[in-house]
Amino acid sequence: MSDTKIIELKDLLNGWAGNQISIRKEEAGDLDQIRISLDKATFEQRDAHDDYLGDHILFLHGTAYVAEDGSQVELPTITYEIPIDGINDIRTDENIVSFETNRAQYVINK
Repeated sequence: MSDTKIIELKDLLNGWAGNQISIRKEEAGDLDQIRISLDKATFEQRDAHDDYLGDHILFLHGTAYVAEDGSQVELPTITYEIPIDGINDIRTDENIVSFETNRAQYVINK
C-alpha cells in the first residue's frame, strides 16, 4: 500500500476529529471494541526495532475507552496505535472505514 493511501486514510480520519468513533479490531480470533473521542489522527513511518509495532503506525489521539463486561473502562493512554504494515483493501464511505493489515482486521465507525 502506498504512503499516499495511508495519508488519505489519515486525512479522512482527521475529518472526523471532534467526534466519538468506534474501532473494532479482530486479531487471531480475539475481538477488541474501543471508543475514542477523536482529537486527531497522525501517521509515523520509522525503522522499528519492535516487531509488534512495525514500521508504519497510525496514531488516533483522544480519550479512549474499552468495552469490558458491559461497562466502559478508560484506557491509560491518550493515543491508540494501529500498526499498519501490510495494510490493504482500504474501504471507505462517509461514516465507516475498514481495512486489513498483516496482523488484524479493523472497522472504524464515526
